[in-house]
Amino acid sequence: MTEVPHGNVDLDALTAAQHRALLEYASDVITIVDAEGKIRYQSPNSERIKGWAPETLVGENILDYVHPEDRDQVIEQFSGLVEGSGVIKETTEFRFRTKERGYIWLSVTGTAPGEEIPIDGYVTMSRDVSRRKAYEQRIREQRDDLETLNEVLRHDIRNDLQLIKGAAETLDEHVDEEGREFLATVRESADNAVSLTESAGDLAEVMLQSDGEIGSVSLDRILSEQIDALRATSPEAAVTVDDVPQVDVRAGELLASVFKNLLTNAVQHNHTAEPRIRISAEQDDEHVRVHVADNGPGVRDELKDEIFGKGEKGLESAGTGIGLYLVRTLVESYGGEVWVEDNEPDGAVFVVELLKAE
Repeated sequence: MTEVPHGNVDLDALTAAQHRALLEYASDVITIVDAEGKIRYQSPNSERIKGWAPETLVGENILDYVHPEDRDQVIEQFSGLVEGSGVIKETTEFRFRTKERGYIWLSVTGTAPGEEIPIDGYVTMSRDVSRRKAYEQRIREQRDDLETLNEVLRHDIRNDLQLIKGAAETLDEHVDEEGREFLATVRESADNAVSLTESAGDLAEVMLQSDGEIGSVSLDRILSEQIDALRATSPEAAVTVDDVPQVDVRAGELLASVFKNLLTNAVQHNHTAEPRIRISAEQDDEHVRVHVADNGPGVRDELKDEIFGKGEKGLESAGTGIGLYLVRTLVESYGGEVWVEDNEPDGAVFVVELLKAE
């Protein structure tokens, strides 16, 4: 390795300049305060981030720049830092008053002095997290809006649709045959709208659910309930159930919506004289795969992935455009997969693969 001559370069001065440049352009602001909160040192990048020149802040009490609503929290955590022994750290987030931009959010980690940090004072590292806090606030507001929308879908709109259905059934006795056909259309449309609100509500639930709502669910219980419901609402369909293992899977109660949509889909898009549906399942050490097979029109190869897209009605038949999208969204939120295969000789097989519960 060739040695580079030092010449007349002052290495100590160069190191100091580099050190200052690092502090000037660093993302974190370094502040040293005493036990009373008085600022004893402020790194050069303070002016870029906080708006205040370092010399302006030195000698000031940092609490004078903390938002009044956050002051008690900062005092409590700073007191914990001061009263601790050895090198301890406290991290908090609070609003800090800048020179021209109003308050910004800072994430601050404070370190007490000790043998590892031979500094007479408490060192804090501050980072501007205003963008993240604004994003978190937008997420909270959107979540609140989604909860409100879900309530409207689940209750207000659904109740109105039930009133429409009830009125149509009452009018059925007071109209002629042609009128009854129109009323049948009204009832069918109301039923479709109810189904749509249920799917949209379930989708909202998925978007609102947390990891804590995913746990262990009995697969055979969920399947049995949905199969019984299908037999009650679609007596024209021949439903066959092969052995379904009594096993728990990693999911939530909304797993019922997955099989409700797949079973309903198998009947709605089947225009044969006798819709036939077969439900079967298989398992290995880690997974359970449920097969929902029908004798309907099947799904063309080029559509086998697209039908799970948002707004896709699938199978070239009428539908809400939400059901299969909801199915995939739910299954993937549980860590599983769903796909469609060809049935022999006719129809489609929807396969849902789920993880076994631990």
